[in-house]
Amino acid sequence: MKLLFSNKAKASFGVYKSDNPALSDRIKSILKDIVAHPTEGEGTPVALEGSYSGYWTRSFAPDGLIVYSFDSESVKIISIGVSESALAQIKLVAYTEAEEKAVMEQMSANRGKDDEPKVGIFWYNRATNQLYGVVSHRVSDYSKANASDGRITCSEMHEDVWKKEFRKQKYQYGGQGPFVGAYQDKPRGRVFYHIDNGTFEVAVGKWIEEYPQAYEEILKEFNLPPDKTTAKYAYHWDIGQSWR
Repeated sequence: MKLLFSNKAKASFGVYKSDNPALSDRIKSILKDIVAHPTEGEGTPVALEGSYSGYWTRSFAPDGLIVYSFDSESVKIISIGVSESALAQIKLVAYTEAEEKAVMEQMSANRGKDDEPKVGIFWYNRATNQLYGVVSHRVSDYSKANASDGRITCSEMHEDVWKKEFRKQKYQYGGQGPFVGAYQDKPRGRVFYHIDNGTFEVAVGKWIEEYPQAYEEILKEFNLPPDKTTAKYAYHWDIGQSWR
């Protein structure tokens, strides 16, 4: 994971290195630990709540606090300083009345749309008969084809999603989860929509013949109409194969 600093956090760290080397070493040790284990370890990690949800703190001294946030790609150090001022570095800007109204109207318009047919990608867990790593988007979110032969699908690639979820699993869940090994070594597939005739296509490997029950799970997950959906085979969707 990348370690990023806000300008103020970087400046504060520089002051500690110059004026208090011992405390600087303590901060450095905690920063390394945050990168390795964002939610546990040195400095008593605390997840903030309410308006500060998404931020974490760690103590490096009785009155010293590190405030940070993280995702699967990086850790960002928001501030390093005394407890009273550290949280002040998090700036919350309120929506204007017009902005809030626009957001609420958009949320209202989206209500119930989760039942619409979707396109996207997935993996299949043979042991539990469940899909995982699903990325899906409503067909109505697209205005034109973005794949060959007049088809629509999500832009996300299996390889990229797998890498992101693998890192998240490693750093947030202690390495426990389904994202183990290479992305192409698990049953997977992609759902397309044909604009010209309004039909759907589930692109899969021959693994679907051994686990036909997975097809029902795919139909349910993506809200696909069975009479307008066809499973299609392509070599690179076989287990152990890829498009490259």
